Amino acid sequence: MFQAARWKRLLPLLIFFAGYTLLFLLWVKTFFYSLPFVAGFLVALILQPLARWLQKRFRLRQGVAAGVSTAVALVVLCGGLALLGMIAVREITAFLRRASENGFEEFSKPVADFLNQAGSFFGKFDLSFFENHQQEILDTLQNSMDLLVSGLGALLQLLTSVPMVVTLLLVTVCSAFFFTRDMRSILHWGKAFFSDKAASHMTAAVKSTGGNGRKYLLSYLFLYFLTFCQTFVILAVLGIPYPLMFSMATAIADVLPVLGPGLVLAPVAIYQLLTGHYARALGVGIGWLVITCIRQVVEPKLVSSTVKVHPLATLAAVYFSLVGRNIWILFYVLGLCTLYGAFRDTGALPSLVETDRENASDS
Repeated sequence: MFQAARWKRLLPLLIFFAGYTLLFLLWVKTFFYSLPFVAGFLVALILQPLARWLQKRFRLRQGVAAGVSTAVALVVLCGGLALLGMIAVREITAFLRRASENGFEEFSKPVADFLNQAGSFFGKFDLSFFENHQQEILDTLQNSMDLLVSGLGALLQLLTSVPMVVTLLLVTVCSAFFFTRDMRSILHWGKAFFSDKAASHMTAAVKSTGGNGRKYLLSYLFLYFLTFCQTFVILAVLGIPYPLMFSMATAIADVLPVLGPGLVLAPVAIYQLLTGHYARALGVGIGWLVITCIRQVVEPKLVSSTVKVHPLATLAAVYFSLVGRNIWILFYVLGLCTLYGAFRDTGALPSLVETDRENASDS
């Protein structure tokens, strides 16, 4: 009797865990195909409060309110992205032109001079290894520079690929409009597959998860925007060329759980050091440290408080993503904790730990 009651309690948890894992893996495998629809759903999730406010304030129909909300988001996002995109294209084009005209000599000469200066300074030491492998070091830097140039070229091609960008943007905007307009109908359609009791639990869980997911998305968008602004101010004050390009690259690298901003700022600091700009190199290093410290202080409080995920779960998700070197682990763990908490609070799923009340009811 006791074992049957325990299995009855654990079965919903196992079904939830297996279903969530399968759906998450399916989403990861089809990410690039479902990107505009997932982005549209996330935009609709953010626009839901605005659409409801427009309906109540101006007594607009649901479709009109969804259209106005989507149009506002389109103007704000596209205006900002278009401005940043034009400046980024200009900076990336100038950087690639400079690299193609001057070749690798502009970047290899400071490295060779630095090695020669190091050799004269440490002349009493045996530097035969560096002397014998100096060309190999320069070849490695050459390959790294070629990889950087090819990556920037691919990014530039993506930014200037008008048909692809327009198609992606159009599908995202259309899906955001339909999700915003028909969110209630979609939820009502989903209820038909469940019993009345299960449907009530699902509705409450979806509302809770939607609110938490919106806060979670806005929290991380704020963190990435904060990284972008901090990097841009630091690079602009130090007088480093192409500040917008490097700031955008740093914000994108901030998504990665291993190096984060250091993936961009470390090479910038090293190059400034090799070219003799010691104050700039020190400034970039201090700026990197400041950005990292601010992120470590703000992220746990902001994410844990808005998503209502226990700080230990947030720490575990970050640790697993660092060890596994996979950003999807972070999303998987946080998504699992968020959804489970929403379903548990609505009574759709039991608690992982049996309480005294549950033990009394079972007995």
